Amino acid sequence: MPAQKAELDTTEGKLGNTLVDEILAAGFDVVTGVPDSPLASLTIALEKSNDFYYPGLREDACLAWAAGTYMAGRVPLVIMKSAGFANCLDSLTSLVQVYRMPIVLLISWAGYQGRDVPHHNVIGEPLKGLLEILGIPANEASLADPRATGAALTTALYLARERRGTAATLGIPDWLLTK
Repeated sequence: MPAQKAELDTTEGKLGNTLVDEILAAGFDVVTGVPDSPLASLTIALEKSNDFYYPGLREDACLAWAAGTYMAGRVPLVIMKSAGFANCLDSLTSLVQVYRMPIVLLISWAGYQGRDVPHHNVIGEPLKGLLEILGIPANEASLADPRATGAALTTALYLARERRGTAATLGIPDWLLTK
């Protein structure tokens, strides 16, 4: 059954709906992840969608679940916050990367350029370097611009498939772009 989405009438809801449209247009057919406040409009729109979003409690479990959906022929997207990336390192390095699964991560980039609160900056500042060390290509997009985020996800999916491995889009919360 193709993924469907529900319409939301608020400005935030429209942003979320537009991003769901972009996710579907990029080629993803299932989304899992742990909700995060910068991704709230997306999460709300996904929760109202039918048979498309499966929320999780931990990022490592979401990544493992996405690996299973990939093996079943689906095209998963895993959403998480930057601290959640640290939670999924074992699932990433011992499962997804070892078996060369083209899974895309949408990471809400708390701590972008050290512009956030101290506990976000601890993981956020080195995040891009951590991805690089792990051999994971990453692009960036403003979460306030769903079309740019969709284009970045399309590119990430292309890279993941081309190299048969993980790729990431780092979603920058709008309030960190204006600091």
